[in-house]
Amino acid sequence: MPVTEPLHATAMTPPAVSGQNENAAVDSSVRITVSLSPLGKELSLTSQQASKIERDKDIDDSSLPDGIKEILKRIRDLKEQIQQKLMELQRIQANDTLSEAQKKQELERVQAELTSLNGALSSAHAMLNKVMDDIELGGEARMEVGDLLMK
Repeated sequence: MPVTEPLHATAMTPPAVSGQNENAAVDSSVRITVSLSPLGKELSLTSQQASKIERDKDIDDSSLPDGIKEILKRIRDLKEQIQQKLMELQRIQANDTLSEAQKKQELERVQAELTSLNGALSSAHAMLNKVMDDIELGGEARMEVGDLLMK
């Protein structure tokens, strides 16, 4: 039966457990587990997760082995993070509210993060090449990998 009226949250006091007085401490070892149905899980995806799934649809639809698909997705994630850090650098440089010392400190922090991300990107590319060599990936599949890397 569909709900036609909005539900309003009201403050509720949990029922007292027998033998428990109002001043007693709550037992923090009690855990409540909630399981979502597949539909509930799908609906709980954030827009960022949904856009990431859409972004990687071409990789998922490719005929490449799963290991290579995962590395390609990781490379895309790293490239996206690098782009975000580059934009952050530009915002810091354009920020006139920061003192020179603060600006320098923020720039150094973001540059260190960029260095780390670039190192991870290089490692991911090396891993991709190693996996392709190890499984002796053919020329056509390598071209598909190249095409996916360019996107």
